[in-house]
Amino acid sequence: METSLIIDPRETTLLVVDMQNGFCDPQGAMARAGVNYFPQNRIVPAVKELVSVCRRAGIHVAWSLQRHYPDDLTRKRHRIPSHLTKLGVVPCLKDTWDAELVAQLKGDVLPEDDVFEKHRSSCFYNTTLEVKLRMRGMTTLIVCGVATNYCVESTIRDAYARDYDIVVVEDCVATLWDDLHRATLRNVELFYGTVVSLSALEERLLSKRLDPVRV
Repeated sequence: METSLIIDPRETTLLVVDMQNGFCDPQGAMARAGVNYFPQNRIVPAVKELVSVCRRAGIHVAWSLQRHYPDDLTRKRHRIPSHLTKLGVVPCLKDTWDAELVAQLKGDVLPEDDVFEKHRSSCFYNTTLEVKLRMRGMTTLIVCGVATNYCVESTIRDAYARDYDIVVVEDCVATLWDDLHRATLRNVELFYGTVVSLSALEERLLSKRLDPVRV
């Protein structure tokens, strides 16, 4: 599907979703549990490049950090097993190395960035993200991170319900399952926004830094 969208860097935020050790690092909780973390690990260099591209284009950056509580009573009260129970692992427990950004990205966080904590899949659910975006006058989100079909898609759905324009960078999102990854990208194209590659976005953003960019 051909989708045309004007990106004005002054009204755009790059949202980096949950690029943390527990989800992406070879020593993280998912890796130690034998869960297929490899796709999520592989996108780390691409996400790093995307952050650099967006900075050069004058785009604001926001980072989400998922924090799970080891004694979360809401999870224990589920009659139907929660997604973490089904996975057999609880990554990114609060106050642990597992919940920190992956080492390759830590140095990319700048004082002017927004870094916020979340406890559920969507970056908008009971977080400070929305008010921060509104205060900055943001209308467009470029989305990257993990996992495509869960935290990323939950965030995309909530963003669309709040009338943001959404750009998903296809080689900067990942999940454990390729079919669900592709299904989310298809959903975005059909309903929520547009999907672009990192190389295409980089070419278009940096070729017209001072003007809104059509993608």
